[in-house]
Amino acid sequence: MLNHFNRTALTAVGAAGLLLLTACGGVGGNDDAGKGDDGEVASLTTPAADGGSASASADPDAGRPQIRLDSTNEEVNRMYEAWQSCLKDHGAQEKYKRKPNDPAVLACRGKEPLNPPELDPAKNPDYSDDVREMVKCMKGHGIKALVHEGNWALETGDELNRPHYEEYELDCQVKAFGGDK
Repeated sequence: MLNHFNRTALTAVGAAGLLLLTACGGVGGNDDAGKGDDGEVASLTTPAADGGSASASADPDAGRPQIRLDSTNEEVNRMYEAWQSCLKDHGAQEKYKRKPNDPAVLACRGKEPLNPPELDPAKNPDYSDDVREMVKCMKGHGIKALVHEGNWALETGDELNRPHYEEYELDCQVKAFGGDK
């Protein structure tokens, strides 16, 4: 099963078995303003009570590029390519064997794209209803989709090759997950 973000980010198409789980997203800005000469993102610090320093922002995701529901695959790819480039520039060797405390991962954390919150079941109380709406919309476009383990999926990877697939997927995602509620 292949997550849509991985598919678009790596520009690879595949399916495991007969199902291809997908979820789409959009893109936000990724501004390099505020970078120092060493390529690191500048951050504000404040003195901590113990004499050390504490980060000015408690949110570890602050400043990361935000994928939107209506982002195109090209926009998502650009965001992931910037993150992958940062990882490579910081010495990451194998993209599939990175650990969360890897120095390259830590150095590039601010460039790792965030998926749309609407596509996170923990953040979207209507997620289950939205998944069913997504499947209904895709079927309306002739795409063989189904609900599988709480997510929407394609019956086969061949569905990705249907004419206008990406256009339909983006349209359905915006309607299902970002619709009038």
